[in-house]
Amino acid sequence: MQTTSPRVTRKRLKGFTPEAARLANALSAVIAASPVDAIEALRAMREVGEEIEIPPGNTDAAFERVRLRSVGVDNELREAEGGGLSDAQFAHSLGIKSRETIRKYRESRRIFGFRKGVRAYRYPAWQIHEGELLSGLGEVIAILAGKKLQPLSIISYFLTPSTDLDEARPLDVLRKGRVEDVVADAKRYGDIGT
Repeated sequence: MQTTSPRVTRKRLKGFTPEAARLANALSAVIAASPVDAIEALRAMREVGEEIEIPPGNTDAAFERVRLRSVGVDNELREAEGGGLSDAQFAHSLGIKSRETIRKYRESRRIFGFRKGVRAYRYPAWQIHEGELLSGLGEVIAILAGKKLQPLSIISYFLTPSTDLDEARPLDVLRKGRVEDVVADAKRYGDIGT
């Protein structure tokens, strides 16, 4: 698969020392010349950023590191484990002929999707396991939706290891058929002290 290098847009570098501006320009040139896509470029920048030593007590540098950690994470979440499928792709993957059925599944919280554009939705592919809806998915989604979580927070819940699930991701625990464990974990999710 051929990848295209990410397009780097150049904005004025406000508040940069001349040395920092030269570094930013050099990084931009390297990224533009690399054979990776934008997601991989952002991931590489975050990894390198983690290796920069921050002197103790330098809160400005610590804040910049936190900002760097968050760059592109939402896109990575949407693209993880097979990415987001259109309603037609999702229906086809389940062997369902009607896209309307997928809409009804979403509205009844059997599955969830995130908006792409004004009217279109994308559905995380990982909601399908072995050609069927992941067992227990609807129960967990109903719990998380009841907590008023946004779609990215729901995706993050499923893809982030949980201490209450022995550091396993809720998605992987559901794939093993341990629905009750994930339901209990979802009920605790977001509570203070958990």
